[in-house]
Amino acid sequence: MSKPITLLSKGIFEKSFMDSKVKTRSVSRMEWVLGHLIGPLGLIFVVNTIAALVEKFFTQQTGAMYGTENVAMIQQMGGYYEVIMTAAKLLATLTGLLNGWLMQHTRSRQGRMRPWHLVFGFVSIAIGMLIFQFSGKTLGDNYWYYFFFLLIAYHTVGSSYFYLFRDTIVSISSRSGKEKAHLKFIRQMSWTLISGIIIGMLVNMVVLPMWLEHDLGGYAVLLTILSIVAIPLLLLEYFFTKERVIEDVQAEGNSGNIPLRQQMKALLTNKYFVIFTILMTIAGIVDNFKGGNVQYFYIKYLLGGENDWSMFTIYQVVTGVPLGIGAFAIYPLSKKFGIRNVSLVGYALILVGSILGWMFPSNVTIAFVAGFIRQTGFLPNAYITATLLCYAFDSVEHKSGLRLEGLLGVSIITAVQAAIWAPFAGGYESAILKMGFVDVAGVTPSAEVTGFMATAFYLFDIIMATAYVVLLPFMDVEKKLPQISTELLERRKAATIARGEEWIDPEELERREAEESERIHEENRIADLKEYCRKKGLDFDTENAKYLAKQEAKAKKKAAKAK
Repeated sequence: MSKPITLLSKGIFEKSFMDSKVKTRSVSRMEWVLGHLIGPLGLIFVVNTIAALVEKFFTQQTGAMYGTENVAMIQQMGGYYEVIMTAAKLLATLTGLLNGWLMQHTRSRQGRMRPWHLVFGFVSIAIGMLIFQFSGKTLGDNYWYYFFFLLIAYHTVGSSYFYLFRDTIVSISSRSGKEKAHLKFIRQMSWTLISGIIIGMLVNMVVLPMWLEHDLGGYAVLLTILSIVAIPLLLLEYFFTKERVIEDVQAEGNSGNIPLRQQMKALLTNKYFVIFTILMTIAGIVDNFKGGNVQYFYIKYLLGGENDWSMFTIYQVVTGVPLGIGAFAIYPLSKKFGIRNVSLVGYALILVGSILGWMFPSNVTIAFVAGFIRQTGFLPNAYITATLLCYAFDSVEHKSGLRLEGLLGVSIITAVQAAIWAPFAGGYESAILKMGFVDVAGVTPSAEVTGFMATAFYLFDIIMATAYVVLLPFMDVEKKLPQISTELLERRKAATIARGEEWIDPEELERREAEESERIHEENRIADLKEYCRKKGLDFDTENAKYLAKQEAKAKKKAAKAK
């Protein structure tokens, strides 16, 4: 019998200096701030900015290469782009299967996902530095070989693992449903609020209209800067995240080498996983077709942004208010009313806002109202809805005993999704190019093109919102989560005792960890203070008494406020 393949069981990731800096069983403030809020911004800046700009760059590059009068060539490039994007998405399905294979055969002291996130993260950063280089007519027609190669690389090795890690890390960071919801909210704040403001509003309001619209070489400068910034942030994300669930699974002797048939049965017989997979598939079709420039073109050509660049700022501010203010309301609302229920209301608002906007697409006032309603509806989706998938994996484990995040079964399902999305990828840009339109200064779109822009902006969201409104009522996993969590904990306890090891309740373990952390902190404080007193010629007992008096005063003040 051949020996099972195990990846990363030796080498650099087995060295102690690659260990996570997070040592606690519960999610600490340092972990969620550095590992889940700030750290993810590195790759978000690179991957999201490429996604937001690559199609706009392509239309500008096409105009720079062939001129605005060469309609036949513009249409031909639209056809090429459609084929390349479809091929990229199909190849991404193979990358997804590779990712699943890697996860299934990885057994490392660092967990199952974090090591590969670091490896593929640096690949993404390299692609970010290169993808917009040599624009204009620098390389002639040979330029397209360079650009399309990196475009395919971005959609395969450059972003596929990024999305896998983003969608999975919360689920394996903690077994607590409360902590999962909090971490998902924190990561979505990083994704939506912080990067949305920096990338979305700043790019659309300032960078595109004031810089990149007039400077094709600016794309390369911008991505080079963001790629350099991403390096320390990626390291921060790696060192301040922790795969507690995978560590538990590996400690119990369960590797990732689970027969594929068992994986598929466990996933496809779980109604919560199936429902959310259907919803994500529909949302993926919409995202792939719309790309990153639908809103930009809508504001520019239907709301007058072409003649009044302030319209980009006004629209972003008016419709962006809910994402900013609502970020601090959606988490408490979801705790009170439930993630499923808050999400259901949100998608109903998206449906209403999209119908209203589509009825009057060029009416600025109605477009603002519709945009405000839509963005309010997107709040749950932006910050908390995806937590339901984490709960679905808990349900899968509860029923089958298998922890399957990132393994081959999930990757096959994701590959099927990617194959479904592939024909829709780049659909918006290829469609307007086939209509003979290229986004170059002085070129005005026809009524046919502007009609298509409005349809693309609203109709696809109507379809997606309808699907969520219909299917979310069946996603009642939250009601069963307390029972699921209790039974999973009992199984862990039984497995620990069966191995002849001492079982310590998570609450007691957390208390012990807090006491140990406080003891170490106090020892370090005393050592630092003694060194300080030695250098300054001060009396240690006197200075220590001052410190303890201050701490006691703070404690009394805090206790008084609590009454």
